[in-house]
Amino acid sequence: MCTSIAVTADNGDVFWGRTMDFTFDPFKPSADSKMTAYPSEYELKGLHQSWTTKYAFMGINVNNSLFFNDGINSAGIVGDAQYLEEASWDTASNLEKRGLKPIIGEEVVSYVLSNFGSIAEIKEAFTHLGQEKTTYPDWEEADTGIPTPIPMHYTFSDAEGHSVILEPVKQGVFKIYDGIGVMTNSPEYSWHLDNLRNYLQLTNHNLGHQQLTEKLYIKQIESGSGLIGLPGDYTAPSRFVRGTYLSKFLAPFHSDQGITQLYNVFKAVMIPRGIEHLQENSAKCDYTGYWAGYDVTNRSLYVQPEDCPTMTKFTLDPAITTKVTEPIQHDFQVLEAKK
Repeated sequence: MCTSIAVTADNGDVFWGRTMDFTFDPFKPSADSKMTAYPSEYELKGLHQSWTTKYAFMGINVNNSLFFNDGINSAGIVGDAQYLEEASWDTASNLEKRGLKPIIGEEVVSYVLSNFGSIAEIKEAFTHLGQEKTTYPDWEEADTGIPTPIPMHYTFSDAEGHSVILEPVKQGVFKIYDGIGVMTNSPEYSWHLDNLRNYLQLTNHNLGHQQLTEKLYIKQIESGSGLIGLPGDYTAPSRFVRGTYLSKFLAPFHSDQGITQLYNVFKAVMIPRGIEHLQENSAKCDYTGYWAGYDVTNRSLYVQPEDCPTMTKFTLDPAITTKVTEPIQHDFQVLEAKK
């Protein structure tokens, strides 16, 4: 249920993306996911608090709300929210008694992107924040079958490739990790880092052969032997390992190929509809509802929905003065070969 990956071009430009994996269509009328941008110096009215944006930002939100699945701001901070079974909350009053400012999980992405211009600022702020337990009407009205509060964790990256993971697993208090450019779902982030130790043997070159004994010579089958043992299922631990190794083994590329190469890595973790039914006799299944790729340097978003391979591009204009909303295209467009 969701993967995020960052890759870096040979000139240092960062490209970051995520799959939105869930059991419902994020574009159905009740969810109404769209690309939305807000200007700086704009008053946002959250569920339990209001604030004025310091940075223009844009991304994909739900039901015209401040619940952004993912997004980027004018300072080059990009990130998302993903499902995490271990997430926790506390009441607003209890958090305040503990010296923490309450924040609603569904508004974390919009809060971060509108307020912070560096990873250091995010880390500092979230030492003083706690996740509040409350329902979120705009999500409830989306009729997803997943009630609020949604158990989630969050990741954010900058234009230099630094990243942070925020996990509210201590009665609403956030554990804060330096990221490696990859995130999936449960278990907690530290577990995934430990699990990578089980895959030290993986390489990006062929092993060729092994002379097991004087008479026993074993030759590899065709190519790809360096990645034998790379897990191929769609559980979060396997997607984390696969996303990590494939993104780190990616061949050097120029910035103008960034979105293409990012998408090529994501092909290995996108979940086709129908292969992850929730139960044996259930029609409901987990699948990739859309892929979003961000060109961080140019503050551009590319979105490819599940129902067609066409991408919609949306670039953040830092000088906008009003809220802007754009639909995501679902028309299958093909370039005909010239005769």
